[in-house]
Amino acid sequence: MFAIFANVLDVNEAGEVTNYGDAEYRAAQWIRRCCDDSYEVDPPFVGWELELPL
Repeated sequence: MFAIFANVLDVNEAGEVTNYGDAEYRAAQWIRRCCDDSYEVDPPFVGWELELPL
């Protein structure tokens, strides 16, 4: 969940977050998928979303 949130989060040149809601939603999809086997994430997660940032 942390990796997804951090990878989706976008920060502009001024250091302002431009898509907090989108990052929050994608992380929430991960949590819901872990708790509800019937839930299908749409769109499916892609590799870069799941990688822990270095």
